[in-house]
Amino acid sequence: MLKFSRKVLSELEEELNTIFFDYDNPIIMCEKSIETIVKHFKILKSFVLENEFENEKDEIHFFKIIKPKFTSKLIYFKKVRKLETRKPLGSKRIQREYLDSELNKLNINFTENIEFYNYYRLGGEFIDSKIFIRNNAEINYNLETFYHELDHRFSTTHDYKVASILANEIFQKYIENKIRNLNENISPYMVPVVDFKTLKWTESKTALIETVYALHTQKAFNHGKVGIVEIAKYLEKVFDIELGDIYRVFNEIKNRKINKTKFLDTLSENLNKRFDEQDWK
Repeated sequence: MLKFSRKVLSELEEELNTIFFDYDNPIIMCEKSIETIVKHFKILKSFVLENEFENEKDEIHFFKIIKPKFTSKLIYFKKVRKLETRKPLGSKRIQREYLDSELNKLNINFTENIEFYNYYRLGGEFIDSKIFIRNNAEINYNLETFYHELDHRFSTTHDYKVASILANEIFQKYIENKIRNLNENISPYMVPVVDFKTLKWTESKTALIETVYALHTQKAFNHGKVGIVEIAKYLEKVFDIELGDIYRVFNEIKNRKINKTKFLDTLSENLNKRFDEQDWK
């Protein structure tokens, strides 16, 4: 059970790293991240419901350590999406007040849950068998109001509370970083002005890097007498995009367990489908 859960978590984190690299706009990045978290979360839940934990210790470890890592990511990206979509467009002062108010909400939540926070962060274990075992609601450390609406086959009284702690700590750093960027006049991300003559690459950066390596391997430019970096820089200029560390992404593509040429395979498949259509331009 735990081995499978760690495998799913590793795959999720790998996909989230790719998404983080591919999308500069935080709202789009959050949408893509939430989508992939939900997908992996469903896989995890199905496996847990179809299998049994070997012992109580494994069940506690799963609901105290592993599941909160999934849930916390979902909570975090939803918080960031909400923060960014509601962000005011006014002056620096207005934006700073908005961010300060969000930090204040986190501090209030921390104060309200200080007892459990201390138990968890100080490595408490003496009530784990009561709060991280399913169908056990004997102890109430500010029990979430929606606890009774959860699927108790996949929830304990406090695994969500642990996830909230983890998510809030990362979210706090996100807000503090935005405040720091605001004070130093650093834009957290840039949205380029689109010229009507410019073609914009709207697939992922990873897809374009996959294409760069394919074109280089095929010796498609200058009879092969051109390097990877030159091709990448040229396409960056053409499509007004920054590809970043293309070698790192190439290694990630190379280490994919399945479908290393995902984008190129999709191109071929879709083009062949189009060839089979009777009328197209």
